[in-house]
Amino acid sequence: MTASNDMREPDRKLSEPANTRHAPGQRFHRGPLGAVLSRFISSHARQSKADYSALALEKLWDEAARHDPAIGLHLFSQFTPQDRHVLVLMSQYCATVGEAMTYWARYAALASDMDDVCLIDDADGVGVELTIDAPANLSRYLVEHYFVMALSACSEGAGQTVMPARVQFAHSRPAYHTEYGRRFGEQLSFDSGCNRLYLSPASLALPMSNRHAGMVAVMCQELDRILARQQRLSGWAGKVAQSIRQHLARGEVPTLDSEAERLHLSPRTLRRRLDEQGFSFRQVLDLVRADLEQHLELQGESRAEIASQLGYSDLTAYLHARKRWRSEV
Repeated sequence: MTASNDMREPDRKLSEPANTRHAPGQRFHRGPLGAVLSRFISSHARQSKADYSALALEKLWDEAARHDPAIGLHLFSQFTPQDRHVLVLMSQYCATVGEAMTYWARYAALASDMDDVCLIDDADGVGVELTIDAPANLSRYLVEHYFVMALSACSEGAGQTVMPARVQFAHSRPAYHTEYGRRFGEQLSFDSGCNRLYLSPASLALPMSNRHAGMVAVMCQELDRILARQQRLSGWAGKVAQSIRQHLARGEVPTLDSEAERLHLSPRTLRRRLDEQGFSFRQVLDLVRADLEQHLELQGESRAEIASQLGYSDLTAYLHARKRWRSEV
């Protein structure tokens, strides 16, 4: 593996087409998954806090799989407390396992543009369905990882092992399928056309030992605000926001002129198109920076480290800017 910038180039052509549920374009994973994969790989042979494109993430998973073919089942054990996404942390404060699964479905979009998690209640029981908008190989890794992560977080919170009542996988049975039984029990099916994890009523009702309704309420308020902000960035504003993330990941601070050139527009035209959505370029930049700041704070980064990763030359400039975000964003 080489420099970290190589791992964050925009999607061009994945090894096979992703499913077309979503509009074409770049899809990113915002959580620490890519950084943990990089750390796992380097431990066998750089760590970054930025978003990883679908192409970059697929390369990392494939490289990790050369060391451990079942890495999708094992990677969560490599996560430190600082690596854990806010949804994992939030699950520990939920009242029950069932409530934790509900919040996973509600806020999954905060972690990745590729994932869709929805609650299900059908003839097989109650649980979640996970759809990954990515090539089959990457989708398999992510489904394995997410299901193990969800069950591990719920088991830790409940103080006892939470095993699913039934699990369905869209992918074919892998060569290491015997490991699935230890993770998911015996009620497994492959080539099912969907990824579903069902829990028994008894498992859903298990109380979390650190449940705290007040903490959940505070976290929901902030996550709802971030989700609403994220959903506003569509169309041209969304394209600009994605590009800004890439620039910041490379240690560059984008400008209106540089973005217009990348999008093959004049600065005046790009300004007009953003204005039609109710944005200025600075507002989009602030939205992206505020979103990244929240993620970096949750990962335990210092203010000086956050300032650097957001493209500020000194701490004073960052602290001045964040006051503006808090009042405008």
